[in-house]
Amino acid sequence: ASMAQNIKRPDSYNYQRGVEAMQNGNTEESLEFFNKDLQENPKNGYSYAWIAIIRMYEEEYGPALSAAEMALKLIPKKDVEWLAVVFSTRTDVYLNLEDTVSAIADLTSAIRCTPNDANIYEKRAQIYYEQEKYDLSDADYKKMIEIDKGETMGYMGLGRNANAQERWTDAIKQFDYVAKLASDYSQPYTFRAESYIGLEKW
Repeated sequence: ASMAQNIKRPDSYNYQRGVEAMQNGNTEESLEFFNKDLQENPKNGYSYAWIAIIRMYEEEYGPALSAAEMALKLIPKKDVEWLAVVFSTRTDVYLNLEDTVSAIADLTSAIRCTPNDANIYEKRAQIYYEQEKYDLSDADYKKMIEIDKGETMGYMGLGRNANAQERWTDAIKQFDYVAKLASDYSQPYTFRAESYIGLEKW
């Protein structure tokens, strides 16, 4: 966060109003403000970033990609937090377009920007899991745990990957640990039941 202090983020009237509208959940209104802002400040990459986010939620993938492209060109290179947001948003667009190659490339770029954001690793681990690239998926889940020892999703992911490979005992170890970390969280029990069924321990 120390880097963010010397980055001048936009404070134009329409931009501010756009952000407020977003915070109040008025996406249509915010879109108008961000477009107005771009008429006055065509180089404001942050307005493009917000437009990409809105278009993504509206499932307008073409406009979302175009806006993300502009945002990546115009947002200052040192504002890594916002660049990561744009990469992550464009990832969602690519996933909806079933372009996992581009999605993984964007997540890798996002990780380069903000290497300590566990959410980005989780997203990439999920794609690897779906592609049955369990070693790559495991590496991302381990990275999440490295970032935050109390992060249950990292252990859950490792357990789920182990289940998928019928490494039932390894899986149970992970789920047992999650159950200790977060006793009120029901998911490990469901997944662990699957491991026990795998071991034919009814």
